[in-house]
Amino acid sequence: MNRRAALKKQILRYLLLRRRATRPELVALTGTRAATVFEAIGELKEAGLVAEPERRGKSTGRRAPGLVISPNCFHTLGVQLHPSGGIGVVIDGSGRMIGECRTEAEFRGGLGEVKRAVLLLLQQLRDRAGDDWAAVRGLGFTGMNMERDPVRPGSIPVWRDADAIRYLEGVSGLPAGVWPERMVRAKWEYQRLPGEHSESVFHLSAACGFEGGFIRNGEYFAGDSGRAMEIGHLTVDPAGPLCDCGRRGCLDAVAGMAALERSVAAARVAGVDLGGMPEPFSMAAFAEFVGKNPAVRAVAEELCRNLGRALGAVVTLLDPGRIVISGEMTRLGDFLLESLRRELESHCCPETARKLRITLAQSADTDTARGVAMMMREKLLLES
Repeated sequence: MNRRAALKKQILRYLLLRRRATRPELVALTGTRAATVFEAIGELKEAGLVAEPERRGKSTGRRAPGLVISPNCFHTLGVQLHPSGGIGVVIDGSGRMIGECRTEAEFRGGLGEVKRAVLLLLQQLRDRAGDDWAAVRGLGFTGMNMERDPVRPGSIPVWRDADAIRYLEGVSGLPAGVWPERMVRAKWEYQRLPGEHSESVFHLSAACGFEGGFIRNGEYFAGDSGRAMEIGHLTVDPAGPLCDCGRRGCLDAVAGMAALERSVAAARVAGVDLGGMPEPFSMAAFAEFVGKNPAVRAVAEELCRNLGRALGAVVTLLDPGRIVISGEMTRLGDFLLESLRRELESHCCPETARKLRITLAQSADTDTARGVAMMMREKLLLES
């Protein structure tokens, strides 16, 4: 790669991370002569990859106009499969969602059902895009970490990256990319943060089980085998119940949704007063009764103790600036945040715990599909 190409890629990376930058900021960032940076910007604008909407002619006044990824550079698709179906989205070059569709499916029959769900979503996305389909340049795909995670209950069938990419490119006629869901969610939450993105972020997905993702300076840490940050399989109770991975006492086994259901069911069988909490178990009802009933609250406190132990190890090793939590368990709201804060203060050094920020993600059900579409957008831009 020659110097000009490397400079243009550096500019695109910065705009992808920060969303907006001025010419003086890019000169300072790259440490390159202004004239050289401006020439690279001109080439990116001419290629339709970068826009400078505030610039009017050569004279711009005292305030430097901002550069952004051009909304019109191209569109990308994002497809996410989950245990009960899938979601597809179309985004423009700025990352704005311009179309979406959904399908319901059960993946008990293997990859055949997975492929049928993908085909249906692609068909719907093509119909919604209409004439704009010609602007679509790539397809990003994720599905319950299916390409690396055969042990999680409810996950769809294992589909290795290379096989998935080959199939997706064949049926769509587009370049395709496959990413684990935990990576997609971590990058999505990182990109949504306000400010300069200078901090490191640990994303915790707390849904049926627990998954983690770590981002520092915009880069995701996957580890040599791609399974880094598997917080759900940290052992928190060596004498605890058997986990799907074959070991005992993993966080998933002692504090996941199935463990919560078992604890509530055992309390009912023992005749414990749960304050009229309805059956069958739901996270929404459980969260509501945490504030109403001492027995339900005790179950929630045990959940937070176990989760706090696991997060204590993560925080001690990684020292993230922020933990962002998404998933069904965020229904516990302030109770979850306050309980985890107390646990981390007892499991981490005081200075680390004091500066750490813990927040709940404000999630929409299209976030993961949109996030993987943005990862495909990034791949195409940096390969352009």
